[in-house]
Amino acid sequence: MSHNLPVPQESKSQINKAGKALVAAKLFSQDYEDALELANRWRACHAYPINTFQATLRTKINSCKGDVLVAQRLKRMPTIIDKLSRFPNMQLTTMQDIAGIRAIFDDLSDIDFIVSKYVGNKNFPHEFVGSNDYILNPRDIDGYRSHHLVYKYRNKQKPMYDGLRVEIQLRTKLQHIWATAVETMGTFLGQALKSKQGEKEWLDFFALVSSAFSFLEKTPQVPRFLHLSREQTL
Repeated sequence: MSHNLPVPQESKSQINKAGKALVAAKLFSQDYEDALELANRWRACHAYPINTFQATLRTKINSCKGDVLVAQRLKRMPTIIDKLSRFPNMQLTTMQDIAGIRAIFDDLSDIDFIVSKYVGNKNFPHEFVGSNDYILNPRDIDGYRSHHLVYKYRNKQKPMYDGLRVEIQLRTKLQHIWATAVETMGTFLGQALKSKQGEKEWLDFFALVSSAFSFLEKTPQVPRFLHLSREQTL
């Protein structure tokens, strides 16, 4: 499949309307099928920016101390639809993680190093949208820990892709093991634990495990378990 898939000619408002239709329209109705076709084209055009960002990231990690594993993915359409249904105010054109790149590090200090290579880099042409440091500020409900950077693509040679968003996730092997366990258990239970949905007992369990891991990595605990000592947590 070509990675130079064009950005849909339809307006942003039409693309956002398609996103709403995927949530509201009757499954397999003509409205749904039309919306799905446009949404699929919107998703597919992110393949070019994601490849550009992956190449840049691979160059940056050459200076890291430990080994780094890099992977990329376009968010699956059922997951996109689920996210739009969970967040009614979200627009398809501003969803930040349709194009996602993940780097898994041996060493926590390498994450700070890579973040500085991006955020402090005046020569990096793409537009910085923002960052979420879930390592310094673990997500309270489920204990999720990772560092996210979000960019809008900018390139004078390929201006047709300008404005498409790419999310870079930076995490340690331990944080990745935790996230994989959450996803696997969520699949096993039929609960969207990775989307902060599911039985409270399971969300509490994984949040507590994440807090225990934070002691091992010498990073901040999950906020709601701050009252527990290392011995009580482990």
